[in-house]
Amino acid sequence: MISYALAACVFGYYVSDPVAAAIRKSRFRNFESYFGTCISDDEPSRRSAELTRQLMKEGLYRPASIHLPYRGADLCWDPSAPDEDVRKEVSARCIKLIRDHADLMGPMITIHASNEPPLEEHPQRIDQVCRTIEEMLPTARELGFVINVELLPRTCVGNTPEELMQIVSRFDPGQVGICMDVNHVMTRYRELPAMIDYLAPRIRSFHLSDYDGIDETHWLPGQGLIDWVELMRHIRAIDHDLLLILETGGWQLKHKRREIDPQFVIRQNENACWFVDNCERLQPEMGSFRLPGN
Repeated sequence: MISYALAACVFGYYVSDPVAAAIRKSRFRNFESYFGTCISDDEPSRRSAELTRQLMKEGLYRPASIHLPYRGADLCWDPSAPDEDVRKEVSARCIKLIRDHADLMGPMITIHASNEPPLEEHPQRIDQVCRTIEEMLPTARELGFVINVELLPRTCVGNTPEELMQIVSRFDPGQVGICMDVNHVMTRYRELPAMIDYLAPRIRSFHLSDYDGIDETHWLPGQGLIDWVELMRHIRAIDHDLLLILETGGWQLKHKRREIDPQFVIRQNENACWFVDNCERLQPEMGSFRLPGN
């Protein structure tokens, strides 16, 4: 079964009072929370956690996935750090963050395998991130969540399907899967269907957005050059449950020095889900549409 969710980056990561009001009016109930908002003890962080708990209590917010931090608070969050002492600190910090916020946890987490190291460091860093995942697994089993390693862009570890598979294949498929971000394949967008087929047995979630085919932009689906009909055909061919997370970026929240209502931003993503879910019918109609008077 396919389920849709909304990534916290869409409303700027933090759940503020205006964001909570927008969520109460939205059709989304599944969300991918960002635990980077929990690493600082300041008022926005405390208020965000408080509002999230309240929305969960009201039955209006389900943390279907949790995205672990990859930067913030002047701390290293790179689970592939070559220095073993640093890597162990990152691992311990992630585990503590999860345990301290266990009541906000969902059934899966998304993790970045690295920042953007030189490619020649990848073999060593693959071993390091696997050590970090291994250390997280007891907590995952105890709290009942799956770890999804995200396909990343540029020089990040896990920037190709083959390298990502090197990481996840070391682990039980029931415990470690893949989050497939369709923006992160960079210039290889024409290969997306084949990549999905190759990774399908391990894919548990997707980050969905559109882009220019060069670098990640996280546009709304339909605004870029991804062939959504072909993409969804291959997604629907996967024979296990999938979470499709709209991750269209927080850039919509500000435009020419003015704030944009989070309710409008969330509505855009509701409409994007409608487009994605019906693209087999809509995309051909859009392609054959003749502009009146032209």
